[in-house]
Amino acid sequence: MTETLQSWMNEAARAADFETTIVLVVFICGMVLFWCVYQLLTGGFDRYQQVFSDHARAHLEQMFVFVDISQLFAVNVILVIAGGMLAWLFSGNMVIGAIAAGALAVFPRFLVRIVRERRHKKLREQLPDASMLISGALRAGAALPAAMAQMVAEMPVPISQEFDLLLREQRIGVEFESALENLEKRVPLEEYALFCAALKIARETGGNLAETLERLSDTLRQKAAIEGKIRALTAQGKLQGWVVGLLPVLLIFFLFKLEPVAMHPLFTTWYGWVVVGIIAVMEGLGAIVIKKIITIDV
Repeated sequence: MTETLQSWMNEAARAADFETTIVLVVFICGMVLFWCVYQLLTGGFDRYQQVFSDHARAHLEQMFVFVDISQLFAVNVILVIAGGMLAWLFSGNMVIGAIAAGALAVFPRFLVRIVRERRHKKLREQLPDASMLISGALRAGAALPAAMAQMVAEMPVPISQEFDLLLREQRIGVEFESALENLEKRVPLEEYALFCAALKIARETGGNLAETLERLSDTLRQKAAIEGKIRALTAQGKLQGWVVGLLPVLLIFFLFKLEPVAMHPLFTTWYGWVVVGIIAVMEGLGAIVIKKIITIDV
């Protein structure tokens, strides 16, 4: 009886030691996994902050928008977390919450791009009038800096901001050619490259700059008219692209509302995610093809 009790106690001790070892191993593995995930998230967060700050600082300064980048990044992080949590709570699906958070994370980049494109469009529209103002001032006997200063005083933003900065650079001792190169870097548009080239050539060869600017203004107006006609002719193709691109998404949404049981495997099984991935890839390829078809360079 004593030997049996002793053997049971030994087996219980060995089992306890084994369980303790298992718990210790699991704890160590969990700590290592937590450390790896923490390092990955921390490094990814730091890289995202660096990319966000560099992109925002470079593009916002070009648009003469001066804000605290750290505060802007903090607002973006709050929106990402809040948007992801709200999407998760309302949908009940963690994947949808992660997608919403990822979309909000890249949304500032697209917002800056949209604002930048609108600014560039406004700069294109203002350049012919600005060239005519400079040309008129030159014909009246004013020097080129005085003609630009008069144009800056009469033209609205954003073109007045760009040329005012050019004049400020000249006042502090920057050479005229270097100031023009800085203007080309800030406004990477074909029209401004032509304008700067005309000014450089006129200063080197001593030609009639007023007449050159008038011809450039007429050329830019004709180019804008042709581009407007092209946009009108390709508007139908753009609308077809939006319809074709959004139709599968809307169809999935309505089918999910009408037949949730039948559509449930599409978002909860691995083969459903494969189908969703194939749909996303084909949607992207279709959008690229349509964009190539309707994009016409003048």
